[in-house]
Amino acid sequence: MNPVLSTDRAPIDYESIRGEFNVGRAAVAATVCVVAIVLVASGSGAFAIPYAVGGLVVTVDALYRRTRGISATAPMLVDITALGAMFVIGGASTSVQVAALAYGVVAMALLLPIRMAAILLAYALAWSIAVEATGGAGFLSVTSRGGFDAFLSVMLLLAIAALISGATRVLIQVQDRQQKLLEQERRTVEVKNEFVSMVSHELRTPITGISGFSETLRDHWRDLPPTEVDEFLTILRGESEHLENLVEDILVIPRLDSGHLRFNLEQVRVSTVAETVAETVFDEKTSVEIDIPVYVEVWSDPARLRQILRNLMENALKYGGNEIYVFGEERREGTYTVIVADDGSGVAEADRERIFEHFEQLSKGDARLEQGVGLGLPIARKLATAMGGNLWYEDRFPVGAQFCFDVDLVKATESETESVAAEVGGSR
Repeated sequence: MNPVLSTDRAPIDYESIRGEFNVGRAAVAATVCVVAIVLVASGSGAFAIPYAVGGLVVTVDALYRRTRGISATAPMLVDITALGAMFVIGGASTSVQVAALAYGVVAMALLLPIRMAAILLAYALAWSIAVEATGGAGFLSVTSRGGFDAFLSVMLLLAIAALISGATRVLIQVQDRQQKLLEQERRTVEVKNEFVSMVSHELRTPITGISGFSETLRDHWRDLPPTEVDEFLTILRGESEHLENLVEDILVIPRLDSGHLRFNLEQVRVSTVAETVAETVFDEKTSVEIDIPVYVEVWSDPARLRQILRNLMENALKYGGNEIYVFGEERREGTYTVIVADDGSGVAEADRERIFEHFEQLSKGDARLEQGVGLGLPIARKLATAMGGNLWYEDRFPVGAQFCFDVDLVKATESETESVAAEVGGSR
């Protein structure tokens, strides 16, 4: 559908060109004023008096409006009135009148809505009729004007050129902005389509497993040995948890972005949460080492702390090497830094911020061998930030990657620390 120009909107936003337009007006009007004053002072003709006065009026008006006003109606009204009065009193040749009319038409067509441009054009034509009534000689008719009319024509043509140049610049800027918006819209559509594709794939995998194993159990559970039934039930539980985690990650995004996600902060033992998450994420084939003192407690929402650790551990499982390390340290007073590290290839410097954007993964499309929808790291960072901390990437020496996040530390006395350690040691 082709856009239709509105009658209450100018083709070019006046405010975007206001400074340049009024500087051009001031320059042309001031030049005409100076030349006219020189002619009057030299005794070359009284006809230049109205041009000196009119040029001064337009110059002052243009300088005043250089930073003021939201519409071109007022400056155009001043220009038409000043030009008409100058022509009626001081006279103007046909070429000057044509150049003035061309300036007015171009300026009104570019800077005014259609209705207002039509009104001012009628006003300008009324002045033209008055000029024609004097035969173009004006009330201060003289026999010789020298090259003044040619000078006026040139100045008016320069004003037209400056106006068109400024309008062209503005139009190019508008076109560039539209191009950026179109590119953003295209990227949004691509992200949406990629997200739908990835989510569909991720949802289909556990759903297919749940459906297949549940049908098998329904039809043949009496014939299957107990060990195989237990294996099927374990798989069903794992697929259900995977589906639950995926849905949880997808649903938490809008609540985080809108600020409507509530946190129930309480004292949480980090080692207990880390061990529980590790049991659900890793199997016996993966080497996992958790080195967090049992007495370390932090202020956190247990569910969200589990979600952060789960996403970081799943990320390490996908992109890390053969060994996963989960440990912590008090890097600054009052804050405990939890670190999930691996011995993989790490993250290239150019990708270290991109991996925290929604739906971003280091491999995409058909080449994307890892599961996931690119939500784990951005969700983990947003959750950590929302709870008053931060989450970031670090290189691990000598190889690998480690993702760190801060949580507020619960300070315990020495006797409380020993009591907790003894309690946990005794329960094992």
